[in-house]
Amino acid sequence: MNETAPSIHFLSAADWPDTTLRCEEAGWDQELLGPWRDLEKRSANASFFQSAAWCEAWIEASSACGMPEAPRIATIWRGGKLVLVWPLTVRRLSVFKILHHLGEPATQYGDVLIDKREDRRALLGMAWEMIRSWHDIDAIELRRVRDGTVLASLLARHRVEGSEASAPMLDFRRLDAASADGQRTSRTRQALRRHQRQLGEHGPVTFELVRRPEEQCLLLEHAFALKRAWQQEKAAVSAGYAHGASLGCLQHLAREGNLLAAYLRTGDEIAAVEIGALDQGRYWSLVQSYDLRFSKHAPGRLLFWHLLERCPELSIDIFDFLAPATRHKLEWSNTEVPIADYLVPVSTRGYLATSYLARIRPMLRECYRRLPSGLRQHANGLLRRLN
Repeated sequence: MNETAPSIHFLSAADWPDTTLRCEEAGWDQELLGPWRDLEKRSANASFFQSAAWCEAWIEASSACGMPEAPRIATIWRGGKLVLVWPLTVRRLSVFKILHHLGEPATQYGDVLIDKREDRRALLGMAWEMIRSWHDIDAIELRRVRDGTVLASLLARHRVEGSEASAPMLDFRRLDAASADGQRTSRTRQALRRHQRQLGEHGPVTFELVRRPEEQCLLLEHAFALKRAWQQEKAAVSAGYAHGASLGCLQHLAREGNLLAAYLRTGDEIAAVEIGALDQGRYWSLVQSYDLRFSKHAPGRLLFWHLLERCPELSIDIFDFLAPATRHKLEWSNTEVPIADYLVPVSTRGYLATSYLARIRPMLRECYRRLPSGLRQHANGLLRRLN
């Protein structure tokens, strides 16, 4: 809970005639959740990672694991109706205070929810002016902002060079056929069938959707265990998976009915797991993991194959694989959304913080990637702290 007194900015009648707009800053407030959920239905740029469900789950999971957040929620109200919500949080980096999107590093898209009937640029400019006035902040780091959004336009001159990436998606509305398999080449389809036959040598191959929240929670634990084994084998680090709140956040979402879960089984063994969030016809792929024992049979690819075939009956219009744009995601996608990070110094010493975040941290990550796998395993703890 943020103990800082709320700051309220009233607009002058000359700037906004016949309105009662006000901009406020507050900590986490359960009474805000109802208006927040209502705004999600009226937002043209809604992202699951700015939803009340995601933010509430992250706040509770962070507190439960002993890593409580210090949320700063920027809001704009038109009379009694919420028209903008920007979920943010303050974290320490050594002696610096850095403002992030709430849910970092698990939040995959940084954005702001704004009522589609409003002047989005004007409202965002108003919220930005308030945020820049928070004198206890040294720097603002806003990661994974999608190109083409109002937020990306506002922050354009603060874009971090070299931070560009993309999120692959499969937009079923762009397909001529109802089946995602319709865009696969015959060679790819043959390879997938061969992998499935070979996987079937370990036992009958079955695809299952998991509907019950308690079963989804158990599947999440199994998926995280598989991911940890994979990371140890590859000497890889994922800041999102490593954060203590990640599993609890997803289990909270499962209990609230926000997740879709599936797995591929061979005999009695789970070969691969896929878990994501489904909302308003869009699916966000949050967890993908597979059992290393079956890796040569491409269980993850097979699971995508089966799940994508079911998307039309699940009312999924867009399957968002999220960044990074790895080969196993690009294989299935038919569009990509560019994303980038943005850094803004606020205080004098904030320039030191942004210099580290924009230049030194990427250099250290690159040095880590070039280490032999044995040394990378020893350096994992250090890299997690750098993230």
